Amino acid sequence: MKIKLVNLYRNSSILYKIMFNYIIIILLTVITLSWLNFNRVSKSLEEVTNDHTLQMVKQVQNSIEFYISNMEKTINYISNDKSLLQYVNQSYTTDGEKKILEDDILYLFNNYSKTELDISGILFIDTYGNYISNNMKKIETTPLNNDFWYKKAVDNPNEIHLFSKPIGRNVRSIYDYYSADNVISIVKAVKDSKENFKGVIMIDMKLSVVEDIIDNVVLGKSGFLYVADNKGDVVYAPVNKIVYRIHPSITQDMQPQNNLHTIDNKNYQILKNYSNYTGYNVIGIFPTDETMSIIIEVIMYIILYGILIIILAIILSGLITRSLTKPISKLRKLMAEAENGQLDVRFESKYNDEIGKLGKSFNKMIESIKNLINIVYIEQRKKRKAELRAFQAQIKPHFLYNTLDTINWMAQDYEADDISEIVTSLTNLFRISLSKGKEIITLKDEIKHVESYLTIQMARYEDKFDYTIDYDESLLESRVIKLIIQPIVENAIYHGIKECEHKGHISIKIIKIDKKICFIIKDNGIGIDKETINEMNDLLNKVRDKTGKYGIGMFNVNERLKLSFGEDYGIKIESIKGHGTTIKILHPIIQD
Repeated sequence: MKIKLVNLYRNSSILYKIMFNYIIIILLTVITLSWLNFNRVSKSLEEVTNDHTLQMVKQVQNSIEFYISNMEKTINYISNDKSLLQYVNQSYTTDGEKKILEDDILYLFNNYSKTELDISGILFIDTYGNYISNNMKKIETTPLNNDFWYKKAVDNPNEIHLFSKPIGRNVRSIYDYYSADNVISIVKAVKDSKENFKGVIMIDMKLSVVEDIIDNVVLGKSGFLYVADNKGDVVYAPVNKIVYRIHPSITQDMQPQNNLHTIDNKNYQILKNYSNYTGYNVIGIFPTDETMSIIIEVIMYIILYGILIIILAIILSGLITRSLTKPISKLRKLMAEAENGQLDVRFESKYNDEIGKLGKSFNKMIESIKNLINIVYIEQRKKRKAELRAFQAQIKPHFLYNTLDTINWMAQDYEADDISEIVTSLTNLFRISLSKGKEIITLKDEIKHVESYLTIQMARYEDKFDYTIDYDESLLESRVIKLIIQPIVENAIYHGIKECEHKGHISIKIIKIDKKICFIIKDNGIGIDKETINEMNDLLNKVRDKTGKYGIGMFNVNERLKLSFGEDYGIKIESIKGHGTTIKILHPIIQD
């Protein structure tokens, strides 16, 4: 079935192929864009919902902090009241004066309770356990300064302390025994001008303050907010069974946002905001299926629009394809005539688009075919002349080799072994370089060529550098383009080692990597800075260094490799300024 479909496509006209490709591209594009838009819209809706909820959570937290801050300011005002300071400093001489101060303090408490309707009651207790309150009285005979809230204020006199629903304390409301369920107690130490601890003020703030803030916030259809303290205990929550299914550890350990939890087989998004000031967490909860209902609605619109776009695009693609293929059919007929030997045909078109240019190219091709016979004839003559010049060039080196051999024998007669070694190396250098006009030589000869070159250079520079050559012996009979190592070694000497103060070393390694020969030429010279390395590698990737900025030897090797074997082969440079340079050459493995 698959083969039949492939053959059907191959044998179809270009009209149907273009239409088919158009339809496939349109379908893929619309489906991809729809999918991407769906993901983007889904993510955006989730982010907007989460951000909106988190913003509302933060606003509620800010409102609670505002009310608590007002209570703290009230405590500070009371702490600095003249009558209270006289009382705590015992600035009285008689019980009558003490009673007057107590009445003034009580009057002050009543005024604050009347003007600030959020206050349920105010209590002050000194260090001796004596207390003054406008709405609270002691339940048991135990001193109030043994209560947990008093001790907390003593331990941290510079901070306010909040106690939600403070049941268990040794005070109660005069009017409502159960008022502790409906208040948040705010406690802070009282200190005199010398920062000496003088007692504690406690204000009971009505829980209805938090209740009003929370109940005025709506999270979707069924979401809600609640407040918990730093232990996870609920301070206030609307009537909702979900609240008490959330273990305190969940809200304490979770991140501020993006927390998914399953409660009663239903997924909920939980977000929180913690206040360092109050120690309260304001927590927002809403079911994720509310967001999904909006997302599904968006999906339906995307699918509908996608189908309409596909239908419209198919109709337009058919019209466009027909207009494109008409001149192509005309050109095809002319090519068939040219194939049968009619070289006088011409493609006429009033358009200068790609098909018009293709027709012009066809016309030029026909003209070119007429001249091919003459061109081939001329090229054959040039080739014969080039072969003759190459034959003549092979005769000339014999004189050079004979002369060098004569110098070598004379050096041996005078026991000048160093001169003999250099002459021998020079002879090898010339012989391999010329190699009877061959471009390809064995790796063994290439190694011998670079060894001869290094022998001559070491004689010139004496102890300036040394070298090592390591190679895979299985590669020695492989064929390589000649003279690819010597130009790299020459660069290493003149541009790397020559300029350094320490003794230079050139390492040449020839290894096999997959089906390639890798030449690694490494020196410990002055190196090359990063900017220059990047520029040189860019030029190497362009086959030829047209600027001539970095010489021609290395770039000539790189060009020969790429032109002969393709872009996978060539030269790459690695270097660190002051730490030498490494050149890697990739060459295919060529066997006889």
